[in-house]
Amino acid sequence: MTGDLAGFRIGIAELAILGLLFPAECDDLSVWSGEERAIFRRAADLVACKGDDLLVPPGDGQDALAAAQWEANVREPGWWPFTWVKTGPDGACCRQVHDLTLPLLWGTEWLLVELERRRFAYEDPAIRAASDLIRQAKARLDVLRECESGLVNDVPDLRDACAALSDALQDRCPVLMAWPSRKAEPA
Repeated sequence: MTGDLAGFRIGIAELAILGLLFPAECDDLSVWSGEERAIFRRAADLVACKGDDLLVPPGDGQDALAAAQWEANVREPGWWPFTWVKTGPDGACCRQVHDLTLPLLWGTEWLLVELERRRFAYEDPAIRAASDLIRQAKARLDVLRECESGLVNDVPDLRDACAALSDALQDRCPVLMAWPSRKAEPA
């Protein structure tokens, strides 16, 4: 297996991948098991392949993100809210979507710890941008958890905050992410 290495902007998908690879550990909940981490890893693979705009499979279909969401909600009901988006020309229809706010929050929290561990000062723009994104993600999660309809159309988006973090990181250090390549090795 080879690894691909590329510099890029950090967005919702990339932070969600980090969060799925490094899910939050909470003092009042047990540690994630190896099986749960494998489920999150498959979800990270799905996000890596498909990006951040993911529809839930129709009918009884389940994908890796649905399995990861299930595992999170078994641990703490409503922790990862179920969400919908209005579709169609007049918005009369709804489709269930995977909202990546919770794994994005986990990924940003992990990244913030790594930045702090490298002794970035709080005044550093990357630390401030990560802290701001965490604050916005928590606010978005609160709205989604309290919203009975689960519609994401009217909830503030996190793309601008992700762009601010990406800019701050690129000004501070190169942004690189290695991911195993799915291409077959040459014989």
